[in-house]
Amino acid sequence: MLDIPQAETKTIQAEAQFPVNLVEAQERGAELFTLASELIVKTARAIWESQSELLRLETEQAAKAFAPPTIGEDPGTTMSAYCFQAHEQTDRMIAQMRRVNDLLRDCGWQLFTIYAESLRQGAKQFRVSPCSARKNQL
Repeated sequence: MLDIPQAETKTIQAEAQFPVNLVEAQERGAELFTLASELIVKTARAIWESQSELLRLETEQAAKAFAPPTIGEDPGTTMSAYCFQAHEQTDRMIAQMRRVNDLLRDCGWQLFTIYAESLRQGAKQFRVSPCSARKNQL
């Protein structure tokens, strides 16, 4: 049996119980928060721009819808144009919902990736080398 000095044993035990350097942990936490915040702001900006474009298109469509039909125009043609506009509007709304859904899904996965990477980096602190594991057993 190896004779390990008492001070070294206490140091090994302290490292095993508190392997995290608090300064490094705070730096990683700040970096994680910064990355997540930047990603959320970027996603919110993209959603805002997409919603603004949709609002612009909808106001143009509303202006066309409120224009009175011209006299002498075929009512069937007017009704057909109205149905075509309603179809286009529905397609635009569905495309908008898909775009927002894709932005939010991508943001969620990127946040998950940031979180997983931070866990991977944090887990490095808890890895025990075979040499120190052998010392802890003794």
